[in-house]
Amino acid sequence: MFYRKYHVALREGEGEVRVGLPTSIMRKKIDKLLSLVIIGILLPLFITIISQRMQLEQVIYGDINPTEDTAQATEDLEEQVIGIVAKEISVDMDRDAICAQCVIARTNLCDAKEKGMPEPEALSQKEMQTLWGENYDTIYQELQECVADTKNQVLMWEGDYIYAAYHAVSAGRTRDMAKLYEDAKMPYLKEQLCKEDAVAEGYLAVNYWGRDEFIEKCGSLFPESVPQSMKDIVIISRDETGYVEEISVGGKSYTGEEFRNRFELNSACFSITELEDQVRIVTKGLGHGFGLSQNMANCMAEEGQSYKEILAYFYPETELKEVSSPK
Repeated sequence: MFYRKYHVALREGEGEVRVGLPTSIMRKKIDKLLSLVIIGILLPLFITIISQRMQLEQVIYGDINPTEDTAQATEDLEEQVIGIVAKEISVDMDRDAICAQCVIARTNLCDAKEKGMPEPEALSQKEMQTLWGENYDTIYQELQECVADTKNQVLMWEGDYIYAAYHAVSAGRTRDMAKLYEDAKMPYLKEQLCKEDAVAEGYLAVNYWGRDEFIEKCGSLFPESVPQSMKDIVIISRDETGYVEEISVGGKSYTGEEFRNRFELNSACFSITELEDQVRIVTKGLGHGFGLSQNMANCMAEEGQSYKEILAYFYPETELKEVSSPK
């Protein structure tokens, strides 16, 4: 039995007995050993390759859990909108007027993020606490609710975010962007009647300077074209709503907005009058006059119009859509 079991090999004539394992068993043991060696060598390499591929896919396609990542991005964006709205509009306005501003703020924020442009300015938590004092919690919660009511909503035109322009008070009508900038593809920024703005606080502002003082001020604000007298300061053209389109200072042409900004006037809807030894500038409205008038929007909201109706009035032909994050 012993010899049969282990294949005892007798070599005749040599006087030697050799005992060994079957060839098939030896091969299996060798194969198993080689397999273990190969696995030991290749397994770390395989793990490294898989890890590197996962890292590469994360770089190319983003987080491997896009749903969670998108949800966090949306939450962060909505939180950012609160600070922007706090800076852009008075919290004393009607709820639907504030909701309309939330959509405006979100639209401009998403557009800026997509294009890599400067984002709308926002108040920090500390600035809001300083501004509202003991009313901070109440006001912040109200803004949170307005942002939540309009969550993910933006204004779009032809598949892209609109330029959601807005201002505090118009000069009685909003301005048509196409008439000032012919190449601007913003047909939604049209002239709209804002009759309530004519009686709004801050609608009218009057500024006086001595004649010599005014000419000297023009020289300092426009050093590239110093005027010598009042004859060198001439309004050349206005748009249909009364805003100055072009004004000449010292023989050089400027837009009404340029003149307004350098003089820090309330709006580009202004008139310049010489009175004996004085110069008077009268302005109408607050802001550039394009898009939504916050005062008129507030009046519409007080009359019962929703934020959607307000936006449709000031931005005709646009679509109110929901986006989970910037395109």
